[in-house]
Amino acid sequence: GASRGFGAAAARLIASRGNIVVATMCNPDRDAAAVTAGFEERIHPFALDVTDRDGIHATVAAVLERFGHIDALINNAGYGLYGPIEDASEEEAWRELNTNVLGQWRVAQAILPHFRARCRGKVVNVSSTAGRMAGPMTGMYAASKHCVEAMSESLRFELVNTGVQVCIVEPGMFASDWQTTNLDVCAAVREGTSVYKDVVAQQLESFRELAKTRPGSASVAAAMADIVELKQRLPLRWPVGNDATHMLPLRAMVTDEVWDYLRRSGALGYWRAPIDNAHAQPPANAWSYGTGQVVLMTGASRGFGEAAAREIASRGNTVIATMRNPDRDAAKVVEGFEDSIHPVALDVTDAPQAAAVVADVIARYGRIDALINNAGYGLYGPFEDLSEAEVHRQLNTNFLGQWRMMKAVLPQMRVQGHGKIVNVSSLSGQVPSPLMAFYAGSKHAVEAMSEAAADEVRRWGIQVTIMEPGMYRSDWQTTNLDVCERFRSGQSPYQRAMEKSLEGFRRLAITRPGSDAVAAAMADAVQLQQPLPLRWPIGNDCVSLLRQRRALTDEQWEQQMLAAGWGFARDDVESGSLAAQV
Repeated sequence: GASRGFGAAAARLIASRGNIVVATMCNPDRDAAAVTAGFEERIHPFALDVTDRDGIHATVAAVLERFGHIDALINNAGYGLYGPIEDASEEEAWRELNTNVLGQWRVAQAILPHFRARCRGKVVNVSSTAGRMAGPMTGMYAASKHCVEAMSESLRFELVNTGVQVCIVEPGMFASDWQTTNLDVCAAVREGTSVYKDVVAQQLESFRELAKTRPGSASVAAAMADIVELKQRLPLRWPVGNDATHMLPLRAMVTDEVWDYLRRSGALGYWRAPIDNAHAQPPANAWSYGTGQVVLMTGASRGFGEAAAREIASRGNTVIATMRNPDRDAAKVVEGFEDSIHPVALDVTDAPQAAAVVADVIARYGRIDALINNAGYGLYGPFEDLSEAEVHRQLNTNFLGQWRMMKAVLPQMRVQGHGKIVNVSSLSGQVPSPLMAFYAGSKHAVEAMSEAAADEVRRWGIQVTIMEPGMYRSDWQTTNLDVCERFRSGQSPYQRAMEKSLEGFRRLAITRPGSDAVAAAMADAVQLQQPLPLRWPIGNDCVSLLRQRRALTDEQWEQQMLAAGWGFARDDVESGSLAAQV
């Protein structure tokens, strides 16, 4: 991403300090001259599309052949998608993830064997203030950057004793082409078909006008150049700009309730809730969430979903319990509740099927009072070992699966003037850990999407809450835990570390309580008459760790978790091979 904006400014500044910069961009013929002018011997443009895995490996091999080594990777390529969560298309959502998240992962994955072989190297992943603060109209962008933060923190723990460092750069708002060339407005907004059009145009104009008042890219470029040359150990995060350095620590420290108050008061400037009537009180004839609710649930075949479906039905509600294979799994779910639990086949990665299921439910029951987005599974394995298919499936199920279901139910909930959306996240949605980069990434994305959507849909009487279960004894650690293929085939450079971690993970899981508390929380969320909280942590471990995380700095947290055994011993990670890389 060195063709313009932060990337071009950083390439030129890094070169001005006497370094060699391999500046990759999609179209060097068009963009390289402006970047290299005056630094032709130090800035070397290469064509690269970060969505092209083969092209990435070919480029890394060419750079190593020409220069012999790589000292630092700056993952800067990306763009912003602007518009309501509901308006994003499949193509737009995938493009955002494929560029902003998977692009960084692919390039880092290609270079890591070289870094491990040298026992040194810096991976600098560019995030944003949106990586830790989600707001309306930029929810999909924020989701991608939340995912970047999670996978980067997970990778940092995995590499802590290898000599390879990982740092997340978090620019605030700067005047750059991000708000023009690199800001992609949803097609539904551009074409005037969005139901949010009364606010989107106004907010987009305000957003762009505000951007013009912000400083240029110089401080972001300076931060990237400083990171390249810094001899001390890099911090986990490097916020840039007054807004980032002030608001990110504040957001990390305060509760959702305090943050919401600050946003509404206008104390946070452009981070206030921007939809004028988003805070309207429910109408006088607000829906009564007692018994008799119509609840659509995904992932109801086992674990949390099965227990919750039965608990919700036991309280006098109707549950449409979706699962991929009702012929195999439905009998045990509906037993004793045949009149109130109705199993339906659904794969949440299939958008047309999701829309059809929702349409069938509306045709049969006339409404949907609550959606519980529970379908998901865990991908377990080192950042470097994961395959394209594994990562795509994780994001497609855990994150985009929830997004598709929200898109499908929101039109009906708007017509009703009420509805609840319960998106199941995890402790990992706030606290990433090693070996779970993309599970944590998918859940961080869920949190960002949900927080943005909560603002966007509140004016129609629709509530969104994020369930955050801690660790419970369930099939999540067995049936629904997908251990990466490279480890299963014995080819992982992290093989010894994985064996120890997986054994400890499963041993701990069997000591945890069952799913009853999570099921009860979901049932409570369905019937709670008071407004739902934005987040609903469940379990002593979750509540305790989230409180600790809020109270500690990144450095303190990292030290505490490393002392608890989160980092890998150096002998448990192979040093890598230049031959394998090339």
